[in-house]
Amino acid sequence: MKTCPYCGTKVSGVDQQQYYCEFCVMNIPAHMVQVNGERLKGRSIREFALESDLEKTTPELMLLSNFELLYLLKLARKLRSDMYNNMTIFRKAGEEVGNSDYKSYEDQTGEEYEKLTRKLFVIENILFEREVDVPSRMTESFLAKYKENVLYKKRRPMIINRQRKDSKNAANSASSFKRA
Repeated sequence: MKTCPYCGTKVSGVDQQQYYCEFCVMNIPAHMVQVNGERLKGRSIREFALESDLEKTTPELMLLSNFELLYLLKLARKLRSDMYNNMTIFRKAGEEVGNSDYKSYEDQTGEEYEKLTRKLFVIENILFEREVDVPSRMTESFLAKYKENVLYKKRRPMIINRQRKDSKNAANSASSFKRA
């Protein structure tokens, strides 16, 4: 049965190039129509981000998936923290030695720190705009769970079961309430 890729409802053929979904009230191109309530496959998500992705422009970052942005956010936060620590080390080293040799290194790391902070703002704001909850601590377990949820929802067909469970199952569940 040919179904709508958005709601899973049976679609009717308008012509050979498009179908119509009464629930969504829209025409659907033939290449998007699914079978038996399957979901659109969508593009596959990359399971990582590279440090070089931080060099991307804001419009390029906007093309990345939420998962890629979350992973990139984790990476950027780590790099930013490292940069801040380096900036502090150069400042303290300059104070101990008593000369300004370390000042240029401190300034360079300060500029890189500011650049990374602005990139973090960009990534966070793209995610906020997409209404993605951004945790204050980005852990590997959070990213793994996020990816698992995305992949699970993509695989699950849009089938609605309106039949009641048989009376035997209903009786079993009722008796379990009495025992508790």
